Amino acid sequence: MAKLFNLSIIAPDKTIYEGKVSSLVVPAKLGYLGVLADHAPIIASLTSGRITLREDSLAPKVFHHHGGGFLEVSKNNATVLL
Repeated sequence: MAKLFNLSIIAPDKTIYEGKVSSLVVPAKLGYLGVLADHAPIIASLTSGRITLREDSLAPKVFHHHGGGFLEVSKNNATVLL
């Protein structure tokens, strides 16, 4: 069983996703960025692309993102602001 971390994906008008995941891949300005549990603290600018998350061993969920945003990772909490 993979180690999990908390993820929130928040748009201006609603929360798109909130829960525990084992991995996250986001489209950062310099390329796709992967996040696993115990990732070092980071803040990154996002661009258009696919946001892919995996809840434990289940099939991945994919969200198509059309625009900018930010990712913050700290202490096993990741927040994506769209």
